[in-house]
Order: sequence, then structure tokens, then C-alpha cells
Amino acid sequence: MRAIPDFYQKRLCGPGTATLSVLAKDGSIQSTLVWPDFDGTYLKLNMLAGSPKETNIRREGRATLLMADPADDNLYISLRCRLHKIERDHAIDHLNQITQRNMGVASWYGEVESADCPSQQRRVVVYLKPVHVYHT
Repeated sequence: MRAIPDFYQKRLCGPGTATLSVLAKDGSIQSTLVWPDFDGTYLKLNMLAGSPKETNIRREGRATLLMADPADDNLYISLRCRLHKIERDHAIDHLNQITQRNMGVASWYGEVESADCPSQQRRVVVYLKPVHVYHT
């Protein structure tokens, strides 16, 4: 795998959105905006278990993430990834970290969504391993 340059690693760990694309069951491409997180090895994405994107990633075992630099959209990185694992442990903590980074508030549940919202029981972190890296 081609290394992810520091310039892009910082963007994957900073505020901003990226487009996650995965093959849907009917063969079409499902794309959605996500807040990416990168630990140096894995892309970490927070989502609801049972959502279309989580279901499609679990079934297909692969996804692509595309992120452009907000200051210059001619600079972008595309990561083709394989599913490493899906975990429930620490999913709310992870969601709070990326919420703080992207919205400037301490927690998703209680500040963005209702504190008693039942969806917090379905939160997971999807770990994707980049296997092909393309960037400008």
C-alpha cells in the first residue's frame, strides 16, 4: 500500500467531512457523508448498527472514502479499504470525540440529539484498513 502523506493524515484526523461509498445490495453505489477519524493504521467511522451503510459494509467487507481539502478541492485523497472489525465498545466515547472536533460541543447525546435517544444503544465504530491510496 502506498503511504498516506502527513498532509492527508492530519485532515483525516481533523474537522471535516468525507464521502464514504459502498456497494449496496442491489448493486448500486451508496454514498454518504461521514466524519472520518484515522489512528495511523485504521479509518474509524462511527455509525448506527443496522443502518444501510453499516449493513452494506458488513456484507461487502469493503468501502471507499474520498476526502477533499476544504481550502483547495484539487487536493484530495481516495482510500479503498477493507473491513477490519466493527465494535460497540467505546462507540459513544468515539462519537463524542468526533462531535467535539467537528461541532465544538462535548457530546452528541444531550447536546445534538436528546440524551434519552434510543439510537445510542446501536452505536458502533467501523474500522477500515486502507489497502489502496490515491491522492493528488
